[in-house]
Amino acid sequence: MPQKLTFFLLLTLFLVACSPSSLPTVTENALTLQDCTLISPNGTQIDARCGSLSVPEDRSNPNGRQIALNLTVVPAIKRNPQPDALFLLAGGPGQSAVETFPAMLSLLYNIHQDRDLVLIDQRGTGKSNPLRCLSDEDEALTNEQLLEKLKTCPERLKLEADLRFYTTEIAMTDLDAVRAALGYDTINLYGASYGTRAALTYLRMFPERVRTVTLDAVVDANFVMFLDAASDGQAALDQLFTRCAADSACQTTFPNLQTEFDGLLSRLKETPAEVTLPHPLTNKPFKLTVTPEIVTNMVFNTLYVPDLGATLPLSIHAASVDQNYTPLISQALMVNAGLYDGMFYAVTCTEDAPLISAAEADRRSANSVFGNRTVDFAAVCAEWPRGQVSAQFRAPLTSNAPVLILSGEADPITPPWHADKVAESLSNDLHLVFSGMGHGNLASQCSANLLKTFIESASLIGLDTTCVAGIQPPPFFVNFSGPRP
Repeated sequence: MPQKLTFFLLLTLFLVACSPSSLPTVTENALTLQDCTLISPNGTQIDARCGSLSVPEDRSNPNGRQIALNLTVVPAIKRNPQPDALFLLAGGPGQSAVETFPAMLSLLYNIHQDRDLVLIDQRGTGKSNPLRCLSDEDEALTNEQLLEKLKTCPERLKLEADLRFYTTEIAMTDLDAVRAALGYDTINLYGASYGTRAALTYLRMFPERVRTVTLDAVVDANFVMFLDAASDGQAALDQLFTRCAADSACQTTFPNLQTEFDGLLSRLKETPAEVTLPHPLTNKPFKLTVTPEIVTNMVFNTLYVPDLGATLPLSIHAASVDQNYTPLISQALMVNAGLYDGMFYAVTCTEDAPLISAAEADRRSANSVFGNRTVDFAAVCAEWPRGQVSAQFRAPLTSNAPVLILSGEADPITPPWHADKVAESLSNDLHLVFSGMGHGNLASQCSANLLKTFIESASLIGLDTTCVAGIQPPPFFVNFSGPRP
């Protein structure tokens, strides 16, 4: 399964359609924007301006290969907007901002009344020289076949890209070039997951350009891709078991949930199950050999999303007692981050893989059902070229810029302790933890209103956070009809 090899972040997918107007506008610095339309998952059309900015792939060689950075501006509704736009930085690494954020624009409506929203496809994603290694057809390949295809991907991509030049620092230099071309003196940043690494990198490199920063699901300076995934995932799973045991409906319906889960893994270790089911995204027949590794990967993916996590006790019970794996597999396959995997490895094989110690990874994953998730990752990266990062890239960031931090208590990949590490060197920050919630917490009206107020004032003083306590994960499903009334 590709999920075994790639870090997944759920943000709803959507269509984006750009249609040139008859009267395009040309701005300074050779950036051309044309009228276009974003289409959200519910079919809402959003008027925008789309364009591209050409930048050197290798910034030390400005006459070499160029990358056309794809970008979209959702203009402020008011005629006299505030001068500092909100730039939205996507996760992964490997998500396209232009493909990711229209699903969230309804929550940001009150912000873009007064401010432009800017979406940039980071180099290697979307329409900014996209880098892909795997296709949908590869989903049926074995893990060994997938590993081989990923290992040999740099050879296939070498005519399209020099993979050494897709690092976060270079991408943030791109972002500042877009900022300058669009004419913004200062900007506001929102970063989700890997986008928090990007936002913090931009803040370090261009502090005078940053008005506010919002970090959602935080990657700290010492975060190494997959290194803490097993232990952080185990903590999230333990929280789920504890919450079920404390919930009368869940406990009554699934009194032996953890025992059933352990028994399921033991049974599959002895005898893997062969299943065929309709793929939840394509409805095509999908064949799968269900092993303990497949089950734990499915559980890990589902823990990202509280709405899906609410079904986990029922899905685990169905797999354990009835040997019905369809609910668990179908839910997990819906967690699709839409990653451009070539960009993912270009970034992480430079920034993360060199810091992995096999012995340390074994130690950190020793007491987790999720196992050492660095092994395949390190094997792939051993075959990839590496770029360069600055000496400051991994240093804790010292800043007095106002930084609002959002964390999900039960996030399996970036739980709150990562954000606490970032906050240690910040002097003007506020860390909000959402009880029982998962990865990414801008999905509620509470957090959307907090973000609006924070960006309006550029201050954390007096920010009313009382609504955070009211955010709770959805109730557990006790059968396939849903939660108990």
